[in-house]
Amino acid sequence: MNNENLNGTLVLVRPDLTIDPTNGQGKVAIVTYDREQSKEIYVAFSNGQEAVYPSESLLKLKDKKTILDDLKANGSTMPLDNFKDLYKISLLLDRGTSTAQWQALEIAGQNPAIWDKSMQPAKAAEKQSLEKAYTR
Repeated sequence: MNNENLNGTLVLVRPDLTIDPTNGQGKVAIVTYDREQSKEIYVAFSNGQEAVYPSESLLKLKDKKTILDDLKANGSTMPLDNFKDLYKISLLLDRGTSTAQWQALEIAGQNPAIWDKSMQPAKAAEKQSLEKAYTR
């Protein structure tokens, strides 16, 4: 079971959402309430609007070490614009401020080619435990 509490975490609403009644696609928000037993996450946007999203609709940044390791390993083969965006994100994460993290999420959200390298789902998918069945 995932015990990570996301309250206060900055997240990005997936820019590729097709159905979003609050029109929050591609916007940065802060998690205000993360229900542990539910897949719903409550967020607030900078304009004061609040919304509820399923956990798979929200993305958060990977840690800076993961991003830098990917840059070192694959930087020479990726397009220059993607390299620049990932490098900017790593520099912003190095600052350690919420404003810098907000800017990093905005940069990541504007470049779909680096989503897999810079962001991850806000909540890891819960793994279902398999029970072994015995038959005769």
